[in-house]
Amino acid sequence: MTRSDIGIVVIIYATCLLFLTMTLKLKAAAQVYPLCLIGGLALLNTLYLGTRLWRLFGGRAAQDVPGDAKGPGARPALVNDLPEIFANFVPGQFLFIVIASVAYLALMHFVGFYPAGLVSMLAVMRRLRVPPLHMGVTLAVLGALIYAVFTLFLKVPLPRGILFG
Repeated sequence: MTRSDIGIVVIIYATCLLFLTMTLKLKAAAQVYPLCLIGGLALLNTLYLGTRLWRLFGGRAAQDVPGDAKGPGARPALVNDLPEIFANFVPGQFLFIVIASVAYLALMHFVGFYPAGLVSMLAVMRRLRVPPLHMGVTLAVLGALIYAVFTLFLKVPLPRGILFG
């Protein structure tokens, strides 16, 4: 088990708890879909935690324990993988994504969900140097999928924005 595993599990459980408290404030009929998603996410997170703990405390991969923690009676080791994970961290990209997310929320307020999503996804993919063909395919597939699921199937009213509302 690594330190990043602990962080991921804690963040996902906290996210589930946050959305659960918000979902329980909805009308009973509107709670079904969010509760299914939250329950599924919590279940997958629990399974992930279980596999990491199994591996840490002597599961089939006990021989993978690094360093001098091997051998009979050795204590399981918690591996610090954070330096490796953040070795290629680019602060400028991270800052751009944060700013783009805030701009997306503001833009959605004014022009609506679909135009704001299109503009923000284009900007982010362009900044991350995604090839134009991949950008087009991504936008077309996600646009069609979101439209089919939320607008046609679930009939969720998406924000139209001040300009088009």
